[in-house]
Amino acid sequence: MNLSVDPAAMVRSYADRVQRVTSPGGVSAWLFEDHTLPILSMGFGFRGGAARDPAGKAGTARMLADLLTEGASNLDGSAFRRALGDSAVQLSFSAQTESLRGSLRTLARNANQAFHLLGLSLRDPLLTQTDQDRIRDAACAQVRSAQAQTDHVAMTALFAQGFPDHPYGRPTGGDLTSLPAITRTDIVALKETLLTRDNLEIAVVGAVSADALGQLLDSAFVELPGGAMPPLPSCALAHVGERFVMSMPSPQTAIYFGRPGLPRADEDAMASVVVNHCLGGGAFSSRLFREVREARGLCYSVWSILRFNDGGTTFLGATATPNERAGEALGVIQGEVARLVQEGVGADELEAAKSYLTGSYGLNFDTSRSIANLLLGLKFDGRDPSWLDERNRRIAAVTEADAARAIERLFGDGALLVTAAGEPAGL
Repeated sequence: MNLSVDPAAMVRSYADRVQRVTSPGGVSAWLFEDHTLPILSMGFGFRGGAARDPAGKAGTARMLADLLTEGASNLDGSAFRRALGDSAVQLSFSAQTESLRGSLRTLARNANQAFHLLGLSLRDPLLTQTDQDRIRDAACAQVRSAQAQTDHVAMTALFAQGFPDHPYGRPTGGDLTSLPAITRTDIVALKETLLTRDNLEIAVVGAVSADALGQLLDSAFVELPGGAMPPLPSCALAHVGERFVMSMPSPQTAIYFGRPGLPRADEDAMASVVVNHCLGGGAFSSRLFREVREARGLCYSVWSILRFNDGGTTFLGATATPNERAGEALGVIQGEVARLVQEGVGADELEAAKSYLTGSYGLNFDTSRSIANLLLGLKFDGRDPSWLDERNRRIAAVTEADAARAIERLFGDGALLVTAAGEPAGL
């Protein structure tokens, strides 16, 4: 869905388009109303996610998410999917580390039926043993396939080593030990804990008025039980400065690296975003791309991100390189981190990074679905709609002194937690 919006007005204020809606039953949502096309998109989710899986049963939230479209109330799986199809309703769920999220997309004229079916799936999913067994088998097959991929093995090891005593260290999709241990009782218990009104966040975009949306929200959500999820304990990436190598047959070695980041509410958080873009966040302009790929041909791709979570932020990066050049590739990465700490970023590099980060932000507003996802993310982050405007102002205001301070706080001594999978030489 392409929205009909005056580009100049959008640049002045994204936040002005967001309405706060409260239904007659007290369900709240953000609404970005647009009637260019008769389509409605909604992103919604429940705080908790895979981080709330029972101990030893990683993958429970993932199985719950997969089961929510496998029949509800008096509709078996086939009948439920047929009802969705008959009304041209797209409904899906996914389990993330800190939330279980859903996406609904429908024609405006079918919104009543769409929200009715959504309500059934949340309140009264069938969760049959047959569906559970089938979904478990599929999940196990995916895990077996992933275990043969060096990238997955290195990534999984980084989180397991980096968060050994925290839910962030568990695989979101489960593993071959945890998945068979999950019972229907576990899934039902997690559903009752996660799928509550107090955990709920909603963002809606498209052809619906605030009054009409209120009625729809009650249809889907008002009968959900109460109960809020307690916050996750704070944590920081462990074993920084250590390396862990998983030997497995492969012509290439996958390398992951990380260290603790700055919290999203920190005064230097936006400066750290700019600094990361300079180091590894810019797909074709970053220092890592230039030095690891362009200058030496060590890889096809190398990247870094800041992973902002409620319990803590992590600087995370990765690449893949021929086994015989693994040590060289890691040495270049570590060298670029050290050079960043020693030299900082210059005025031109800083301005280029800020220009890209602010200019590309508008791409998040190209479709109703992307806008709904952006707004939902802000709600989960605890942001106000004003952040839609404030974000670019914060980035544009980053100075060389801000960047230097963020570099020192983010990278410090330059040490990294490193995990590698393959048959690497020099590690």
